[in-house]
Amino acid sequence: MIMGVLSDFQLPESVDPAILSLWDEAGYPPGPGEDLAQYRQRLEAKKKCIEELDLQLAATGETTVFETLKVYEKERISPEILEEAAEVTSSLYGFSFQRFPGFFLSENVGLLWGGCLITDTESPLGVFFIRGSFRKKQRFFIYRRKELMAHELCHAARHELADWEMDEFFAYQTSPSRLRRYLGNCFIRQMDAVFFMLPAMLLLAVQVLQSFWIPGLPVWPFWLAALGYPAWLLIRNQRSRNRLFRAEKNLAAFGITEVRKVLFRCTAAERKIFAAMRNREELQAFLAEKGEELRWKVILHRFFPDEYKASKSLS
Repeated sequence: MIMGVLSDFQLPESVDPAILSLWDEAGYPPGPGEDLAQYRQRLEAKKKCIEELDLQLAATGETTVFETLKVYEKERISPEILEEAAEVTSSLYGFSFQRFPGFFLSENVGLLWGGCLITDTESPLGVFFIRGSFRKKQRFFIYRRKELMAHELCHAARHELADWEMDEFFAYQTSPSRLRRYLGNCFIRQMDAVFFMLPAMLLLAVQVLQSFWIPGLPVWPFWLAALGYPAWLLIRNQRSRNRLFRAEKNLAAFGITEVRKVLFRCTAAERKIFAAMRNREELQAFLAEKGEELRWKVILHRFFPDEYKASKSLS
């Protein structure tokens, strides 16, 4: 893939869906509402950040990213290891990063921590980390190296969408575990895990108090709290899944064969529209409205049958 490395940066002066599709396939899709100039500017800024990172690592063997986080050249994840993730993301979603700043991390990590992607609203740079034990091992605890890298790179590819509703859903589809694929999207905000654990810990404390010091202390309200938030997370997750599956069913009925790859590049509002569609005419009307957007020109070119490409959206 010639467009997979940002050092090979080259964009057309005019909109060319075939060329732009190569960038999309390389993991750099246009964002919602971006025109060619904005898209070019974002990629140029990203390229500059990666080049600066490479120069600093080459010069000293280490540097600091996001002001406080130190990374080392010796801990960099090689393109050969990154190819493992490319196999997964290419099959599922039609993209594969040939190069992305990634590092093994061994210090100050939790007992069960596997990896994470770090981004900054003030910088186009994104960096992902995985546990240092993955340097030589394919598996740690419940995690597989291939799965973990693919998971974080799905977040990287969808970053511009800012789609918190189903971002974890798409990332967790890289897992071989059916349970993780189902439950992964329950925790979509930082506070979800806190509100999940806090009532359970409070329940335990109340039970200890009841057992040893306050026999008459009622426990049932704390049971409600401990069960209530997990139940809400499951309900929210299922509602989001149902909407996505309705959107998939409708698009498949309208002749789209790579539906999941299309929805991977959609916003929450667009999935909602697809879920409510009743016929091809409504899809044609949607494409006539959205087809001038750079992102949708690429989606149409890559994943839609010719009957939809014939509309004015690609003219």
